[in-house]
Amino acid sequence: MKKTFYLSVAGIMGVGKTTVARLLAERLGAAILEENFGENQFLPRFYQNMPRWAFHSQTFFLLEKIKQMLETRKILANRQSVIQDTPIIQDVQSYAKAQYILGNMDEAEFNLYIKIYSLFIKRLPRPDLIVYLEASWPTVLKRQTLRDRGFESQIPKNYLELLDKLNRQWKRKYNHQNILRVKTDHLDFISSETDKTKLFKMVEERLYPDKALINIDGLEEKLKTSQGFRILEISNN
Repeated sequence: MKKTFYLSVAGIMGVGKTTVARLLAERLGAAILEENFGENQFLPRFYQNMPRWAFHSQTFFLLEKIKQMLETRKILANRQSVIQDTPIIQDVQSYAKAQYILGNMDEAEFNLYIKIYSLFIKRLPRPDLIVYLEASWPTVLKRQTLRDRGFESQIPKNYLELLDKLNRQWKRKYNHQNILRVKTDHLDFISSETDKTKLFKMVEERLYPDKALINIDGLEEKLKTSQGFRILEISNN
């Protein structure tokens, strides 16, 4: 029986997080927890007047994410894996922090936001793996246009650049063994079965490192032991 896992998909808005999360959930038989954009009534208002609605919108997303992660604990306890669209660290260290840096959340609002986060974080599960999607700006902007979320057309590029900078900051501090970087500029996860297979292979190798496939004379052989699969080092000596 494969172990259960909690995986989250991260990256700049428009890079393809939701698409990848859905693909992985279907492939790996996992429950999927998606971003709840539709119920955030503050989001359209935020893009019209950021200083007025930043705290409301960010706090909505934070509370929704906390609710998701408490649900994740129950799902994992029932021996089912979980795929999440956007980890909570990205909500806090990128989206909310950007609003504070830009002056859309004042110090009192940001401190209250962090206080809410701090009250829950120690009780929330930590992802076993974060799949971090990367892409160039032309690719990101093209994908945003294709998914046609009207409010995103109002997002200034310098705001996206700040989010990208903050993403890279928390990513550097995070345990690198728990992050899988996937460069997606030349990958098509919607139409290409070959690209989907590449993604699945990368993720499964990180989730199940003990399941070794060794290529001998062009043949893949699974090496079994009484304790399961193990990696054998083959020496030329």
